[in-house]
Amino acid sequence: MKKWLIGISVLPALILITYIYGSLDETQIGPSYQLADVPEAVLQAKMQDPFENLRIEMQELPGHDDIVFLNDSTAFASGMDGWIWKLDFATGKASQWVKLPVNPAGLQFAGPERDTLLACASRLGGEDYPEDARVGLYEIELKTREVRPLLLQLPRLSDSAPDSVSPDPDSSLKLSEMNASNSRPFALCNDLAVSQSGKEIYLTEPFNRQKAAMGSGAVPEAIGLYPHGKIWLYDREANSVRPVVSGFTFADGILLDEQDGKVDSIVFTETTKFRMIRAYIRGEKAGQFEVLQENLPGLADGLERDSQGRIWTGLIKKRSGLMKLVHSNPWIKPLLLGLPQWLLPMSKDTGIMVFDSSGKKVLHYSMHDGSRIRDISVAVPHGDRVYFPSFEKDSRGLFSLDLAGIPFR
Repeated sequence: MKKWLIGISVLPALILITYIYGSLDETQIGPSYQLADVPEAVLQAKMQDPFENLRIEMQELPGHDDIVFLNDSTAFASGMDGWIWKLDFATGKASQWVKLPVNPAGLQFAGPERDTLLACASRLGGEDYPEDARVGLYEIELKTREVRPLLLQLPRLSDSAPDSVSPDPDSSLKLSEMNASNSRPFALCNDLAVSQSGKEIYLTEPFNRQKAAMGSGAVPEAIGLYPHGKIWLYDREANSVRPVVSGFTFADGILLDEQDGKVDSIVFTETTKFRMIRAYIRGEKAGQFEVLQENLPGLADGLERDSQGRIWTGLIKKRSGLMKLVHSNPWIKPLLLGLPQWLLPMSKDTGIMVFDSSGKKVLHYSMHDGSRIRDISVAVPHGDRVYFPSFEKDSRGLFSLDLAGIPFR
């Protein structure tokens, strides 16, 4: 009786909170989506938690989204404090290197010369930025630390059909021809991949709405599951940009596969749908896509390949048991979107997965309870270790495991 009375007394407060917060939310809600159970092939690949052997060094390094290695002694990390950090393995120290107008996310070197660094940069949820701080793609000279904006505007497109892959180069728009009527600001530049020549840069834009943000700013999109994720191709030689993937849900991590010096297909995570996709850009299958993995046990974020071609990803959050119910019943979503995020159940579990070079076979899956590391955004193999960026503001340190200590099927 007492519990029933408490529930009745709390209900009006929840309705009021939902009304206040819900009226401020602009999240679009997608159609019903049927999640299935985690596939048996994934469960069979589950290994014992390897993170009891985690190495933590450079404890001055804050939470970060990505790491790229220049060589065995130097790497760069995109910190959640707005700085790109330089990691010096000779001294064991990390230091602030370059600060961008908004928060750095995905990092890659610009081409085979490796003398400039490319960074996607976006707003981070809960942070304030000047009005003129622009989201987009930036290039940094390694020697001088000079920062140049490369791509801050994107073509303005009408809504596309769900799950669209466009191989049409005629849809390109030159940056010099952009204006207020045919272009819009970059909403959220999340991750990128660069062709071997350095001439083609593929960029993921998980969603497009005003004041789009990473981190807490992306939580409503995970609930709404609206298909407005895009992948853009920026052609440095032509100084033009065009969409290659659109109508997907939260396109996030990305890898390229090349044939005869040209990008044949791209692999990307559709994070909030718990899928991994291959989209064909050129060749006989151009315009088609295939689902490599679906119903994954967590939110797959960034992607990396190791020297053997295996694909690694971080599971930034474990999949909640509520997701199947919520996504199959979209009428529930306005209630959830109306609640402040601190009321939403958030798992502390995080993990990693490894696939073969095709992305179709699971070689390793493990989950960690969050006691040693939280919110693994990607797994980055280098040398005899694997490094794990932690996209958690209070995180401190560079986390890694000995590659030999990670078992594969």
